[in-house]
Amino acid sequence: MAVKVTLLGTGVGIPHSGRSQSSLMMEGRRRLLFDCGAGALLRLSQARVSVPQLDAVFLTHLHLDHSADLLPLANAKYLMGDGEIHIFGPEGTELFLQRSLAAYPYLTRMAVEVQELSPGDDVDLKGFSISCAKALHSVTALGYRIEAQGKVVAYSGDTEPSREIAGIAKGADLLIHECSFPEPYHVTNHTTPVKLAESLSEVGRIVLTHLYPQAAGHEADMAKAVAEGTGVMVEVGRDLQTIDI
Repeated sequence: MAVKVTLLGTGVGIPHSGRSQSSLMMEGRRRLLFDCGAGALLRLSQARVSVPQLDAVFLTHLHLDHSADLLPLANAKYLMGDGEIHIFGPEGTELFLQRSLAAYPYLTRMAVEVQELSPGDDVDLKGFSISCAKALHSVTALGYRIEAQGKVVAYSGDTEPSREIAGIAKGADLLIHECSFPEPYHVTNHTTPVKLAESLSEVGRIVLTHLYPQAAGHEADMAKAVAEGTGVMVEVGRDLQTIDI
């Protein structure tokens, strides 16, 4: 069985035509959602995936553009007769969920299972082995290395170029990495093409995501800069793009 990745949202908190907020899905023996920004539910519907078919949600961090559709996801599960939701995320995720769900008393009837993760932690789900690394962002954040069916996918979440994220990406068949701004922007908490390329080694393929509106019209140059620095295939992701590994 192949591993399939669907980019559900490749944008950010600022509206950007054609790009929903951060979210992607991995399918193998299970269906896992990574991040759940605004627009994730619509994209799932467009990808013909029913909410009850999702086995778990992994959050990289708790910013709205990565978590805004989490309550709508729980609501949809409730309305569709699925009373469980399994959520993994960084420190603070459980309190975040408790406070969010408390605003909607009927959702407190959901069986919400939350597991908080730290850098270095591993999670084994049927068909998936997932490990965590620290991301460099403005809040506590994680990147994930996902192994399934003999394939490896790394997902950075939001981060500056990071030795830890480069570590979980090493040897990956596919790296999905944020690249928020084109050159010559100088930013913190996020990544630009040249610095990203300088931080990476031994990656099979790279897909860039989490693009700010400032990147519009510069996508080809961004991919070219990363490709020239790494010597591997690089492309800018788009919403509803599917990748079979």
